[in-house]
Amino acid sequence: MPTGCTFRHQSYKVNISGQEYALFDTVGFDEGTEGTVPAAQAKKGLNGLLAKLTSPVSDGIDLLVYCVQSTRARHALLRHYNHVYSTICRKKVPIVVVVTGLEDEPIMENWWNTYGQEFESLGMLFKDHACVTTLVEDPGTPVDFIHRIAESRKVLRNLIVKNCSE
Repeated sequence: MPTGCTFRHQSYKVNISGQEYALFDTVGFDEGTEGTVPAAQAKKGLNGLLAKLTSPVSDGIDLLVYCVQSTRARHALLRHYNHVYSTICRKKVPIVVVVTGLEDEPIMENWWNTYGQEFESLGMLFKDHACVTTLVEDPGTPVDFIHRIAESRKVLRNLIVKNCSE
């Protein structure tokens, strides 16, 4: 089971196509005993962040980007989807899914064509999706991975711009 790389939520200001966005990276759930943050602590931190972002004094949340690894068990994903989207955000915020870990897929979008319907069959409805790799480019990265990394960046930027409410 993969370990997380985020120890607490982190805010990032980014510019995409001339528009400023505030992105929040949160601690992952269900990382097992090897995880960086226990599940209960991760859930508590996320609840606090979402409460702050949905409070009347906040600008609110314009888009939830639900990142999942292509190998994760679907029922655990459903539990977290229901907690964040249905319970906390009360289905008032658009939600998209980003499937990661697809660096070995010749055409990353093919993963969604094969498995995407499983989300809907479990009751997880998304406004949109993206299939990407989250590999980091370094000097020894093979050329085909460099192309997938660049494609993933473009796909993610387009996903945010297309689905983020005004």
